[in-house]
Amino acid sequence: MKIAPVYDFRFGLVKCSTYTIPQLLNEIRNLVANKMEVPRTINCLNTHIYNLACKMPELRMILDESRVVAADGMSILWSARMFGGRIPERCNMTEAFRAFLLDPQMPASRAVMIGCSQAEVEAASAKVEKLSSHCRIVSGISGFQDATEYRKILDNHSNVDFILVGMGSPKSEQMVRLATEICPEAVVWHIGGGTIRFLAGTAKEAPSAWRRLGFQWLFRLCQDPRLMWRRYLIGIPLFVCHVLIDAIRQRLGGQK
Repeated sequence: MKIAPVYDFRFGLVKCSTYTIPQLLNEIRNLVANKMEVPRTINCLNTHIYNLACKMPELRMILDESRVVAADGMSILWSARMFGGRIPERCNMTEAFRAFLLDPQMPASRAVMIGCSQAEVEAASAKVEKLSSHCRIVSGISGFQDATEYRKILDNHSNVDFILVGMGSPKSEQMVRLATEICPEAVVWHIGGGTIRFLAGTAKEAPSAWRRLGFQWLFRLCQDPRLMWRRYLIGIPLFVCHVLIDAIRQRLGGQK
């Protein structure tokens, strides 16, 4: 099946991109080869992030400034048509990052990984070293430090090729903006806290069949109901309301 060229469209209040995983990998290769290409940030959009963006102007601005805002959630894929978008397939950040690590055409690169606990980020960094022949993690940093510490750390790694972030939204997006400011030549990629935990072995990834059907959220809810019930049982109906209202407003030419 022929995939249409990548384009951006307005998904309600924010930018969304139509990248497939192969198209995203091509974009990453281009960014690594061309340090002057800007912007150099990869963010993503799912139910939770959209709900946050509806009440956070700063988050909307960060997403709109990104080079890529990938459709990480099936809810975005299904809802895109309401906003005139056609997304051929989901570009899930965990699957995209795994494909990146295993891609033999990627050039050698050095990366900093930021997110989760210190033990988790170190375990995830070690797993990356085992999986990938081209990506080396030069520093794994906890996601629970203050901005001053992150500035110092990033200043010391200003020449890396990638900053990989997984701190939970909106902290991840805020870190993406900070890292871009301090390391302007790096590709700054919000890979997600779940990706770091999957690599570290502290969380289970949904089986591929569940992911294909769009039930990854249900698997995560079953795995950790105490942490995830609010995000999904309240967040999904809230997302539906936001999408319906914003789609009507967009079609009428109004702005929120």
